[in-house]
Amino acid sequence: MAATPAAGAATADASAAACSAALASDWVNVPGIDPEGPPASAAELTAWATPLQTQVTTVRAGVPASLTSQVDVLAAAVRGAKDGKPVSTDDASLRTALTAVNAWVHDSCGYTTLDVTNSDGGALAGVPATLPAGPVAMRFANTGSDPAKAGFILLLGKIRDGQTATAADVQSGKANLEDIADIVAVAQPTGPDPAYGLATLSPGRYIVSTPVGSPPEFAAILASGFEVG
Repeated sequence: MAATPAAGAATADASAAACSAALASDWVNVPGIDPEGPPASAAELTAWATPLQTQVTTVRAGVPASLTSQVDVLAAAVRGAKDGKPVSTDDASLRTALTAVNAWVHDSCGYTTLDVTNSDGGALAGVPATLPAGPVAMRFANTGSDPAKAGFILLLGKIRDGQTATAADVQSGKANLEDIADIVAVAQPTGPDPAYGLATLSPGRYIVSTPVGSPPEFAAILASGFEVG
């Protein structure tokens, strides 16, 4: 039996709400994510998890059935954080779940996409000169065969007011992206598979950057910039 128009509209509404909730979910500023910083307090974890718990519930209601088990992994981490349990951002199952959800957003939500590729460790491809303000779904892939030339993690940073450093300065090592910009999205590939990140862009200057190779001694830094009007 074919779905009724009302059922189809309800499904579309749930999907749109899931897109918005995924975009609003903050998986960049997880308390305690900095290995060199202090451990997260119970209060910090609760404050981070409280809005996220509602957002994850909305995401689950609107994604395809094939993704609900992945959303459940995210929900379990958020519930634990609300109870004061630190979030293990190195947990492979958590990263896989977040990648799956963000990939669905990239492919299904109609947001502006930023598809960045590193092929040989020499430059980033796919970064336009300008992007519109609003939601953006970022995809990062290493397409080369040499792991030593693979980008480790792609950072998307909005340059802070008053900073004059450029992408060339970041790539040459004259400037550290995290010192001059607020990181608004990250995408960390696992092997040859692409990674995804979400952000809402406001007007200003942005830089995407990745260290090349493996920590702690990276072989190089790649960076490219664009503007949002």
